[in-house]
Amino acid sequence: MNATISIPDRIAGIIVGIALFVIGAGFIVLGISFLPVIGIFLGVGVLGVAFRFMNPKETVAESVELAAGFAVPNDVMFHPGHAWARLDDMDTVTVGMDDFAARLLGSVDSISLPKLGSQVKQGSLGWGFRADSRVIHMLSPVEGEVVAVNDTVAQSPDAAFDDPYGSGWLFKVKSDNLPRSLKNMIPSGMVGEWLETVRQTLAARVSGPNSAPLYADGGEPIRGFAKIVDPERWDDLAREFFLTR
Repeated sequence: MNATISIPDRIAGIIVGIALFVIGAGFIVLGISFLPVIGIFLGVGVLGVAFRFMNPKETVAESVELAAGFAVPNDVMFHPGHAWARLDDMDTVTVGMDDFAARLLGSVDSISLPKLGSQVKQGSLGWGFRADSRVIHMLSPVEGEVVAVNDTVAQSPDAAFDDPYGSGWLFKVKSDNLPRSLKNMIPSGMVGEWLETVRQTLAARVSGPNSAPLYADGGEPIRGFAKIVDPERWDDLAREFFLTR
């Protein structure tokens, strides 16, 4: 997974970038009227710095931790229905499913993503999977207009399960009120506790010999463990955790 920049750092960078942009533009305007060479030189320099703040390169050391055995990147925010949102700019986010969802299902036959230009609502159905002739939906973590869809995932759903926080992103949403959506996400300081509660809830569903196969040698849950926990009604189990039942 590529190195990442946390959401607070990205927001701060955008704010600083906007302030520098205003300052740089002011230098250029004043420079044209009074000191053309110096004003324009300083203005262009400040605008360049502003652009770097508003479009930070992924140079921060990678920070992907494990919580209850599931991957938790530092640059995403989580929805209780196991979707995530990554801030792209002040009004746009990238959306995907989290590591728990990817491991719970393991794989699917097809995925149904929202259409470009359509509207999604936070806490309402966002996309769906079909596997073994069963349909499982997940909730959108934010609301707004769908401005991009990952065609690679639409054609090959395995990509979303192989790299759910990277190339397996699902779609992008532009929102007029993004802060309101993000306010309803799980606070970053509580993600570990939330996933531990999820793990304990899952463990309570397992007893006897079926418990061992849920975890690989490294202690991480294996892919497709919903069918191990409840082979006959694994889709109901998925709906329970995705909050769509």
